[in-house]
Amino acid sequence: MTESQTVTVCRLVADDWQTYRAIRLAMLQESPSAFGGTHDEAAGNNERVWRQRLTGNVVLLARMGRTPAGSAMYSVFGATDPGDCSLFGMWVDPGFRRAGVGRILVDSVLAQARAAGKRRVVLHVVADNTGARGLYQRAGFVATGRSVPYPHDDRLTEIEMELVVEDG
Repeated sequence: MTESQTVTVCRLVADDWQTYRAIRLAMLQESPSAFGGTHDEAAGNNERVWRQRLTGNVVLLARMGRTPAGSAMYSVFGATDPGDCSLFGMWVDPGFRRAGVGRILVDSVLAQARAAGKRRVVLHVVADNTGARGLYQRAGFVATGRSVPYPHDDRLTEIEMELVVEDG
């Protein structure tokens, strides 16, 4: 792999709000049914909102060389069990799909969970998003048997998946 093909992952901080804004708008434009919120809503957010989003969650950015290639979020907020955490907001730019970026992001979230002493990572994926479901299954996630209606389109269903984090 050459330098330009190396995937690196970093955590975005509040001062990275413009980078996060750009990737979030790209993901909402490209895959509008996969995420909460809309492109138009997000485009209307001011700097304070973008900075708060980066302060309240762990946002990981993958780069292929210097180019942003995808992102994922890790959070403990909203977990019903103190041993749980969530992977959400996962997206890989279509130009970088099938290049290992998604798996590197998932592995980075799992590393965050292990470092925080979490025992289970939970995610929700739209049922007909077979590419994402396959990625999560290859990483070890399994369906819990629970599903919920997708909040922005009642014709879609989100499947809950989990991975029990093993002690290293």
